Amino acid sequence: MLAFFRLTATQKKWFLKAWIAFFWWHIRIRFTSYQQWQHRVFPTVEDDSNNTCPADFIAIIEKAGRHHLWHMNCLRRCLVTMEMLHHINVFPAIHFGVKIEDGATKAHCWLSLNGTLINDSEEVVSSYTELRANNASVLFTGLS
Repeated sequence: MLAFFRLTATQKKWFLKAWIAFFWWHIRIRFTSYQQWQHRVFPTVEDDSNNTCPADFIAIIEKAGRHHLWHMNCLRRCLVTMEMLHHINVFPAIHFGVKIEDGATKAHCWLSLNGTLINDSEEVVSSYTELRANNASVLFTGLS
């Protein structure tokens, strides 16, 4: 709690906005169907004029996610981060990956901007096989 008071006024504003966004995304994902919010996962981007974000912006959003009422998984973290970045005209790409671990299939998502990871580590991401349009169609064909 003391760490919050050491934040600058701008960082406190980002933190509170992120905390509220995490709350609403948690409610949205938990209590509404995917069809009602799927358009927010892959938004249409018309203006990609800004290619950078403030250095501590992502760290503040991650802190808000770690200090929430509920556990915020990677999907919630990515959606909140994307939403907040869109407000400052930064448009990251969302990536989804899978891996088999101890006989169970695990999924993960992360964000990149201009080919650089912005909310995860290379160590974590490299343990997943990214689903892309070309191999996703093979995956979904195999499921039918």
